[in-house]
Amino acid sequence: MKCILALLLCTILSSDGFQINPSIRAGVVVQKQQQKYNVVDRKRDFALNLFEKKKEKSATTLAVDEEENWTDFGKSPVTYAYGAAWLLLVSFAFIFAPGELGSPSDTAFLKSILDNPTAPEGVNPFFFGIFNEFALIPIVLGCTISPRTSDEKNVIPVGIPLFLSSFIAFFVIGPYLALRKTPSTEEQVEDDWITQNIWENKIFNYVTVVFGILCLASAAPGFADPAESWKGCLEFIGSSRFAAVSVADLSMITLILTKEVADDYKIRCNPENQDRAGIIGASTALLPILGTAIYCAARPSLPSAANSES
Repeated sequence: MKCILALLLCTILSSDGFQINPSIRAGVVVQKQQQKYNVVDRKRDFALNLFEKKKEKSATTLAVDEEENWTDFGKSPVTYAYGAAWLLLVSFAFIFAPGELGSPSDTAFLKSILDNPTAPEGVNPFFFGIFNEFALIPIVLGCTISPRTSDEKNVIPVGIPLFLSSFIAFFVIGPYLALRKTPSTEEQVEDDWITQNIWENKIFNYVTVVFGILCLASAAPGFADPAESWKGCLEFIGSSRFAAVSVADLSMITLILTKEVADDYKIRCNPENQDRAGIIGASTALLPILGTAIYCAARPSLPSAANSES
């Protein structure tokens, strides 16, 4: 027994004895570090995957928001200008315009037109000729706005505002112009059947010009005594809210058409002629509404329409 104990004691003193072999110890340390790093890597991968999922979700949400965005109001200063013009017209109509809403004189004026649309009795001929130009408004607006209407989804349909513009003009077309999707500015425009066969039809455009001249010709009786007729026209506008608002509405449409005509010309003309767009647009104001009808009859055809004809 003493020999065995002495042998064990010598073994412990002369060697590592019960100490762990360094190679084994290193292997255990490496294994523990590897396990530690695996945990860290798993946490990092989880965080990266979670971040990427959030990015994908954000992109999807952005795409949905983009698709559901039915208006481009605020993306261009022009939208604010159209909105401000509409507010100005509404304020004038209900606050600042002369006369009263639904006054007997306004009621009598409308009744005379309904009873005899071609030659109403007791109506100033000069104002009647101006008032008849409202019949051209949906036509010239359709000719200048529809060919550039955005083909994106969830856009405001242009048909209803154009139809109602015959009666309340800028009161309805103003909000449409402010809220619509940004019109196309490219040379090639995807035009629909109505654009190809009505708004871009030269025969229709020339008939519109003739119709506009006939509307103005209704003022011809006033030229028997032009000074008196003009004086009566100004007095009627200065005393009748309906007449004052009608003239303001017509003037607002005339101004916005100068911009719409200029933009319409830019998608039709050669690139070297685009600097003429502003002058051409402004020239239409010389003959309110009728000037735009003349432009539509004389303007170049859309590139897409010209290519299809050739």
